[in-house]
Amino acid sequence: GTRGAVARGALDPTPPVEPVCKVNVAGKSADQVAGEIVAKLGAEASTGCVLVLQGLSGTGKGTTVSKLEMLLPKCVCWSNGNVFRSLTLLAVTHCEKEGVPFSAEAITPAVLAKLVKCLSFGKFGGKFDIRIKGMGLDLLVSEIANTTLKEPRVGKNIPTIAKMSQGEVIKFAAGAAEQMRSAGHNVLMEGRSQTLDYVRTPHRFELTLPDPSVIGQRRAAQRMMAAALQEVSDADLSVVGAAGEAAEVHAALKKALQAMHEPLPPTVKPAA
Repeated sequence: GTRGAVARGALDPTPPVEPVCKVNVAGKSADQVAGEIVAKLGAEASTGCVLVLQGLSGTGKGTTVSKLEMLLPKCVCWSNGNVFRSLTLLAVTHCEKEGVPFSAEAITPAVLAKLVKCLSFGKFGGKFDIRIKGMGLDLLVSEIANTTLKEPRVGKNIPTIAKMSQGEVIKFAAGAAEQMRSAGHNVLMEGRSQTLDYVRTPHRFELTLPDPSVIGQRRAAQRMMAAALQEVSDADLSVVGAAGEAAEVHAALKKALQAMHEPLPPTVKPAA
């Protein structure tokens, strides 16, 4: 991860992080939170900016990003996923050409540096895209995102490449975001602060809750609703009427809550 990238000198151990604007999401809808963020962007929302959004899991980052995409003009939501997939494709292709099995040992620092140089970001055919050029490949990510980049030989090896290329991918993402911002786009980047700290922008937001225990309560409620929904969907409610349907839903929720309170089965100790 980022610690490894710092240890090998790929990332600065102390990036110059701009002040973070904390947004309390307690009692607010996603529309209200997104509206608050857009208001703080001011005029730059219409000229283009890079906006980073961080916060604990369960604070609503994903939903807020979806709302921001609808509110901001020329909005792009950046994801590092296809960058990691592109590097993995290059790494697998390198190993195939060398006639060696794919492994972390086969992707030395020198090889990784060579693979990173095979990636570029810019406008191709009038649209921003990632180009893969090298190792006998010349591809645009937008054209292979749902085909070649989803092949098993890529998917199963992503964790290995992701672990060793965090620093390089973070730098690539920051450069791509700045290119799009300069072209008047609003670029949304959502994730962990450890990664977002390496993206230079004055528009940094963190979603917070004054009582962190609320996050646990939300997760519990989500688990309850998912279990109850499955229970109700398996039942035939067409024959019970509205009152009966309400009773079925209540019973399903109660059953789901009771299941959450049941103790876990004891761990079986291995025989001596």
